[in-house]
Amino acid sequence: MSESVFLLVHGGWHGGWCWRRVGDRLRALGHRVFTPTLTGMGEREHLFTPEVGLHTHVQDVLAVLRFEQLRDVVLVGHSYGGAIITQVADRNPAVLRALVYVDAIIPEHGQPGWDGFPPERQQAMQRGAQTLGGVRVPPPDPAIWGITDPDDLAWARACVTPHPIRTMFDAPVVTGRWQDVPRKHYVLAGAHRGPRFVAHHAAVSNQPGWTTAVIDGGHDLMVTHPEALTHELLAAAAI
Repeated sequence: MSESVFLLVHGGWHGGWCWRRVGDRLRALGHRVFTPTLTGMGEREHLFTPEVGLHTHVQDVLAVLRFEQLRDVVLVGHSYGGAIITQVADRNPAVLRALVYVDAIIPEHGQPGWDGFPPERQQAMQRGAQTLGGVRVPPPDPAIWGITDPDDLAWARACVTPHPIRTMFDAPVVTGRWQDVPRKHYVLAGAHRGPRFVAHHAAVSNQPGWTTAVIDGGHDLMVTHPEALTHELLAAAAI
């Protein structure tokens, strides 16, 4: 395969660090890989302000596309990152080769991500946020994302950071232009089976322009199943 450009967008509580194993594999095969960390998270946690919202994170990724002057990009989003890549694609579909959703949200216009959490999870997050001034949600233990290896758990626990709560309440702006991206691929974490992600996977399975796959792992496939996930990203790039 000729050189491809991959832009990998992490999910909630994560940072660009979580793509290390996938990024290393793609680079070893000669591809260009970008793994930005969204504002206020990961190593950019110190840049958090209460104003950091969904629009901020969309702008983060649009800025990478602009200033790295990227074209023909495979844009990948994990979990919350699906909401980001959809809105980025909605604003600039022409520079994208493919969209890949890794156990990820496919947002609907005007519907905040908060609405997708069950009531008990909402209550737990609100209680947690109160310990951080009501503006950030503390990370859950990474074990809930299917990470079981002790070293991987130690890595994830050391690196997860609180998530800006405003991003969960902001309403996505989606016009439908993102559908112009010619290739769309959904990868479901088969051992996780989060209801939202199962529903998204089922909804797109028979839609024109979509392909789908299931990896038998937990939600954080890029940590626990990097080889299988890398294979799916390469397949999406080559479709």
